[in-house]
Amino acid sequence: MSTDGKPTTKPLLTVRPRRIAIYASISATTVVVTMLVVGILLHNTNDGVSFEWSDQLGLIGLGVLIGVAILMMARPTLKVYESGLLVRNILGENFYEWALIYGVSFPQGAQWALLLMPDDETHPVMAIQLLDRGRAVESLQAVRKLHAQYGPPPPKSTVPDEKALRLLEEQENNRPLGRLEIIDRVKAAKNPERPKA
Repeated sequence: MSTDGKPTTKPLLTVRPRRIAIYASISATTVVVTMLVVGILLHNTNDGVSFEWSDQLGLIGLGVLIGVAILMMARPTLKVYESGLLVRNILGENFYEWALIYGVSFPQGAQWALLLMPDDETHPVMAIQLLDRGRAVESLQAVRKLHAQYGPPPPKSTVPDEKALRLLEEQENNRPLGRLEIIDRVKAAKNPERPKA
């Protein structure tokens, strides 16, 4: 480990998004070339407005800045080490030790994977993206396999006994109802569900 907490060994697995990198490269190139052409041709307009070389440079510079911003979409990277995961998203880079990771999830409808951590905390892993489809599935499976190998054992499921369940049920029934719960119960009493034929 280096002084900033990042591993110094070679990663076991490196994942980068592929399709977004291609789309970002094409988009950034298009923006920069367009702004370059407009900036060069801007000087030769005869519309009664005079453009100086500084205006041209400013327009070209703006195109370059927009292009760099678009290329940031291709920045996400995930590196898997024996000691944990190094997650680099569009902005920022964090290292998570295996002991802090319960699992790696890809919820339905999500655009990228999530690290599941204690206290229901999640962190995005933008390197595994929905756009990559099959490649994202393979990457997710590889990360899960390494998590199973190096990560902590899954938390033990604690099933409460009968007495604890009755106590929880009594507490639930004895607590004051919220306004929305009262409305829901009144509606349910007025419109009981009809049995299905």
